[in-house]
Amino acid sequence: MNSKADLIAVSTDTPAYPQEKSRWFGSVKREKLRLVFSFYSPDGNEIAMPIASMSAYLKRDFPWVEVLLEPVLILRDADRYSPQNYARMIEELDADLIAFSIMSPHWFPMEPYFEELKQLLPDLPICIGGYQAMLSQEQTIANPNIDFACVGDGEYAIGNIVQHLKGAQDGPVDGMWEKLIDDSVYKSEPHQIGDLAALPFPDYDVFAKADGFQDVNSSIFGPQGKLVLPVMTGRGCPYRCTYCCNTPLLEGWKTKKTFLRKYEPQAMVDELIRLRDLYDVGYFEFWDELFLSNLKFVRAFFALYKDQVRIPFSINSRVEVMNEDFCRTAAEAGCHTIWFGIESGDEEFRAKMLGRKMGNQQILDAAANCKKAGINRLTFNIVGAPLETADNMRQTLKLNRAIAPEHFFFFPYIPLRGTPLYEIAEREGLLLDNKKNLHYLSAANDRQFTLNMKEMPELLSQDEYNEICLEMLAFQEQNNRLSYADEAGDLPASVEDKSFNLVAEPEPALESAIEAGPVQEEKAGNLLDGVKTFFSR
Repeated sequence: MNSKADLIAVSTDTPAYPQEKSRWFGSVKREKLRLVFSFYSPDGNEIAMPIASMSAYLKRDFPWVEVLLEPVLILRDADRYSPQNYARMIEELDADLIAFSIMSPHWFPMEPYFEELKQLLPDLPICIGGYQAMLSQEQTIANPNIDFACVGDGEYAIGNIVQHLKGAQDGPVDGMWEKLIDDSVYKSEPHQIGDLAALPFPDYDVFAKADGFQDVNSSIFGPQGKLVLPVMTGRGCPYRCTYCCNTPLLEGWKTKKTFLRKYEPQAMVDELIRLRDLYDVGYFEFWDELFLSNLKFVRAFFALYKDQVRIPFSINSRVEVMNEDFCRTAAEAGCHTIWFGIESGDEEFRAKMLGRKMGNQQILDAAANCKKAGINRLTFNIVGAPLETADNMRQTLKLNRAIAPEHFFFFPYIPLRGTPLYEIAEREGLLLDNKKNLHYLSAANDRQFTLNMKEMPELLSQDEYNEICLEMLAFQEQNNRLSYADEAGDLPASVEDKSFNLVAEPEPALESAIEAGPVQEEKAGNLLDGVKTFFSR
């Protein structure tokens, strides 16, 4: 399959591209174009898989592009990575283009960086990609400091923009929206890459430092003292959870049969072996949206992995497929931990409001199957969702107490524009009206949890929410026991739950609605020791 043929081309009714209005066409005159990739890391994570994939593609097909990386590692050094100092760092790199992969909850914290960059470097084009640009196109391109928005898959689009800047390819930057000199926006269709085999495997060298990976934070829950590398076997998830960014992406996918994309099993295993040997990897974390989206792939992959890779790993799963046979097979292949979403302990609320239709007994059975196979269980749970009641929250804690997972993980609902649950929150008038400051330091630090939406006291008051969250936090701290056994003995993972906070500003509203990120998003603070951006994609 030719993946470029699988891209959604510019529709025939798209107006002609006014190249004379482009601010950036042919703007790069030197032979080698210098591109800086970046992303915002509020929790210390230093791996971004979209950047790894785009870097690999550029290095393979555009050797005249010099690829650099300068993420905003705010927890490493808040002063060094302030907007002003970060802009000076980019100035020193003498870049021709800076491209950010931004998740939705990072948008507001990153706006001051875009402003500083544009003030200091007005001739540097700024491109935004990631879930922010894909799901909030208008909001992204409306920012006065943004020049391009990558509204779909980014590999071919980033190739198009570097050619555009060099003046090597007439026409629009296909796969992106471009702000023209008159501030109008030229819009092309999002790219949807259906054939991963046409792309090179991700480039991890872009994240390496002078000492290799010794000082790169890449682990989520992996063992200390080993290099834990995030990997992906494919893209896409077939489920339509109401809170998840996957749902609007799936709905907008033109050829549904290509939405669930996997590498060929042996090719994937060969790549894992290469990575294992090259970087001395001791543990793989599979960051697929859903590792089990293709059971035929999984069966073949497990058999190959068991025989050829032979190091422990973690995966993200669904209880619907976690029967005894699957869990046993996964354990035999080396599966150390399975992460799975419960989200709510109330069956009716979980099904009707969250789009998760599994029953509580099904969840209990799946968890028991994991335990029987010797696999650790890590549960994800959402609190403070639209129309959730105090009793719903208590049922969530009750169900997790019954499971007694090796790690209990809870986080507040974060409204994501474009998802069905966001629309419910908007319709119910629950979205906070003022523009918000996103706080990534844990609410657990000061033992104060705040709803991310307007409270409905008749269902769940702010006081009740805080009280139940404190009960959840106590359960987490007293019962979490995720550990790793190797020749040196048990190595406990330092994993603590952290929460997002959205705090309304007292000033008049600048935005009519609040957008945060996918339900599967970052947590922060001391979570650095264990949770390294499970949702960094």
